[in-house]
Amino acid sequence: MNKRRRDHIRVEEKFKSIRNITYDEVMSEFPGTVVKGIDLRTAHLADSWSSIRIPSARLNRSSWEWVKEYPYYQNRPNRFEISLWRDNILCALCYGQTSVSGTRVRMNLIESTPIRPSPLRSRALPIIAFSAAVFADIVGADELWVLDPDPKLEGLYIKEGFSSRATYHGKRVGQRRIL
Repeated sequence: MNKRRRDHIRVEEKFKSIRNITYDEVMSEFPGTVVKGIDLRTAHLADSWSSIRIPSARLNRSSWEWVKEYPYYQNRPNRFEISLWRDNILCALCYGQTSVSGTRVRMNLIESTPIRPSPLRSRALPIIAFSAAVFADIVGADELWVLDPDPKLEGLYIKEGFSSRATYHGKRVGQRRIL
């Protein structure tokens, strides 16, 4: 096995351990919520949300497809990934990763179930933000960013301690929370 592959495996194991510690901490803080990573089955389940047609469901959903994003993030050992479950129902999920320098954790893709009322009620974002902050603390990051947030949700992110919309690295729009 070449050195680059060994290094990738070592880093993947390190971040897998960090994600598992994060999941345990979140489940301790939010009893009744099951926290896992994102596997291909979970990605398919999230993509199936687009076919939900019940009157109480939120109609708009994310512009990305979780199954298409899955291989990209699985190749990022420093990824932040989380899926939230309640009563065996997928309630929300998020993909992100640390910055190259490790001083920031970015939440790139966030989505919650369109079913209303959600089994988590309105706690999906607070739980995801808490988990990202735990992850960031473990890796030594001092900033948490939501990238490309829906402008309609700016107030919701502000309630979770994020700033107003700003530019991230001069390229993308984001909302920042200093840890």
